[in-house]
Amino acid sequence: MRRWSVLSLGLLITLAAACTPPPPAGKSDRGPTGPASAVAAPKQVTVGILQEPKGWAPWGANTSAGGTLQPPSFITRTLTQLDDKGQPRPALAASLPVFGSADWTVSPDGSMDQTWKLHPNARWQDGQPVGAEDFVFGWQVVTNPRIPVTVPGPRQVSSATALDSSTLVLHFGGTTPLAKEALFDPIPRHLLSELYDSENPDRFMNDTYWTTSYIGAGPYRLAEWSPGAFIKLEAFDGYLYGRPKIDTINVRFLGDQNTLLANVLSGDVDVALPDGISVEQALILRQGWASAGSGNTADLYMDGRLYWIEFQEREEYAKPAVARDPRVRAALYHAIDKDGVIEVELAGLGPQADSWIPPDDPNRTTFLPAIPGWRFDPSTALQMLEQAGWRRGSDGMLVSAATGERFTPELRVTQTAGHVKALSVMSDGWRRAGVDVTETVIPIALNSNGEYRSTFPFAGLSANWVGLIWESTHFSCGSASTAANRWGSATNRAGYCNPTLDPLVTQLQVTVVDQDRTALRAQILQEVVGREYSYLPLYWQVQPLVFGKGVTGLNVLQSGDYGTTQFGWNSHLWDKQ
Repeated sequence: MRRWSVLSLGLLITLAAACTPPPPAGKSDRGPTGPASAVAAPKQVTVGILQEPKGWAPWGANTSAGGTLQPPSFITRTLTQLDDKGQPRPALAASLPVFGSADWTVSPDGSMDQTWKLHPNARWQDGQPVGAEDFVFGWQVVTNPRIPVTVPGPRQVSSATALDSSTLVLHFGGTTPLAKEALFDPIPRHLLSELYDSENPDRFMNDTYWTTSYIGAGPYRLAEWSPGAFIKLEAFDGYLYGRPKIDTINVRFLGDQNTLLANVLSGDVDVALPDGISVEQALILRQGWASAGSGNTADLYMDGRLYWIEFQEREEYAKPAVARDPRVRAALYHAIDKDGVIEVELAGLGPQADSWIPPDDPNRTTFLPAIPGWRFDPSTALQMLEQAGWRRGSDGMLVSAATGERFTPELRVTQTAGHVKALSVMSDGWRRAGVDVTETVIPIALNSNGEYRSTFPFAGLSANWVGLIWESTHFSCGSASTAANRWGSATNRAGYCNPTLDPLVTQLQVTVVDQDRTALRAQILQEVVGREYSYLPLYWQVQPLVFGKGVTGLNVLQSGDYGTTQFGWNSHLWDKQ
């Protein structure tokens, strides 16, 4: 995915000063009770998010909704870390392998090998060294067919071997564009190997290690988790890039955007990361709390995330069954007011989406023939629905011409203010086309319930960052959320599986040359959107980043080819004056 810059739309967006200036040179640090040599008070930062994470395991993964993806990025690390430009940089690895060198080779049979050297100072938060064996163990866990891992990337690594404690060799069955970034996390063998070897996957997955007893290798360690209230993170003295400047980060679960905003204004929350307050609230903050000269910051930026409508693909859950009819989906596409959705979701600031190809993609002209046309026109939508076998009943709502069945689909969104307003806009357009739609706002308690989220009857609003694995995570039959994998997929909840298309998706995963990838992606796009209308693209996300006076080190993150970066990537450098 191409890089997005900070919003510059010629209106409303003038960045506020990001941090308090340092004290003048020579200014004394002497306090009222003692000299500068006295022990300084511990530094604390409170981060507000909306929803509580599920845990730290590679199954039952957290979703992007409400900020649940953010806490893990403070406490865990793997070989690489995506930086603020979305580019991989070494984390637990000492350096990145270089393609074509001795540490990254391609064999005549098309397989590939990488050699990774671990950083000599990498430590688990119990003081034990992070070894190559921990990565081998991590690979064994995420490729175990009895464990419903939700991350498809590691499947491309066909073996992981520890040459010694600091040297890891990954063997790939084929080439892959993902190989510049680590595909799985290490797991501490010294803590969990005995439990894993007991051959009881349920007991292994339900161990408290994956929640309240987690030991990671990141800059902060888990000190306390009060369910429903907060997570307390403490600086890890042994972090390989130096002890964090902030001693304690308290992550509070605040439930809704208005509560989060009130806590920002009162000073009880220092930082509201993306997926927290709304764009409208950020604009309000810019007029007062974060106005020029205040020292407070409310940045707005495009984060590379696409929002779309997805339809239920499984015959056993699709109600009414026309959820699977491309003619009906195409008609409903023309009954969605994208501009109206963007107005209520993003204060009119986000660009429309017509596919998962961003507007500034250098290959966009190649994709254009595969992208279907769109215009908001409920009357055209009604005509298309009539051609698909529906007619208006006595009350103006559609019924099946063949059976008399009323067209009563359900449309679901998660419980944020913007989504709820967008639900009303989309439903209004569908009703104007004669569709008696039911509006459903997903309760927060069910937001991370994989079965509920995957078995929706008709359609729902969804989102994800677009990157190199977009097609494989959304359109691969193997990535579909099922009872067998405990409904674990957060990217293919709808159960999309096209056996004819699947070979192209599989081929894309091992294709590196950009020109070849573009041709494959265009074919997949043509089928998924141009013919099946399985995904109805709506808009590209705009996100606020809000932090109070004196907090430094935070900056907007630009999405790269690997999808989003996470806001804990450089948290050891955050500070508070």
